[in-house]
Parts: sequence; structure tokens; C-alpha cells
Amino acid sequence: MEKKSTRSEDLENARRWANENLLNKKVYHNDIKDFIEFNRVGISHSIYAKTYDEKIEMIYSTISIIKKSTLCGIEKDKKGRQDIKAVYKFVSNWEYQGKEYFVYIIVRENRQGKFYYDHGIIKKKP
Repeated sequence: MEKKSTRSEDLENARRWANENLLNKKVYHNDIKDFIEFNRVGISHSIYAKTYDEKIEMIYSTISIIKKSTLCGIEKDKKGRQDIKAVYKFVSNWEYQGKEYFVYIIVRENRQGKFYYDHGIIKKKP
């Protein structure tokens, strides 16, 4: 019988995979006509903030989720950080283990005009 992995093992595997496959990579998004970049902060936030199984698994599909996402809003940074020009919100769909989910993606634009992936939020479809 195969031993089920622990949450900490799943997190470590996801972090390792993301660092090898996402870190410093760029994904072009048609809605903003620019590239969204992955940095260590966004990857860590995506994996470790309010962790649950679906969120850990989503990291493996992040590029395809971003590519098919739609821009739904642009806002000022709620925390008023001077280095963040704007916060972009995208929506997409994702299927995991036969269930459909809405995915809300947060991307931050810095003062130099670069876009950085920050994190995704998952909600199960009714």
C-alpha cells in the first residue's frame, strides 16, 4: 500500500517544482498586452498563504490558468505601497479531481511597468 504524502511534503514538492518551472519565467497575457513574471515572493505567497490541497495543486497549472484568464479589474494597492502602481485581477476556470473551480488571480504592476504574479484564490463552483 502506498503511503500518502503529508501536507508539508506536498508543500515542499510544489515549492521545488515552482522554483524549477516558474521562477523568472514570463507568460504573455493578451488583456494587458504584456508579460506576467514569476518571482520568488509571488510563488511563495501562492503556495503558502492560506494553504489547502487545491491551492497546492493549482501551482502545477498556473501557466495554463493565467493564459486562459480574463482581466476583470484594475485597482490601486489597498495597502498604499509606493512600489506598486496597480493591482490587476483576473478570473479563470480550473478543473481538479473532476470538480470545477473559479480561480481569481492577483497580479501586481510595479512602478517600472513590470507585472508580477502574486497569488491565486480558488472557489468551488456551485
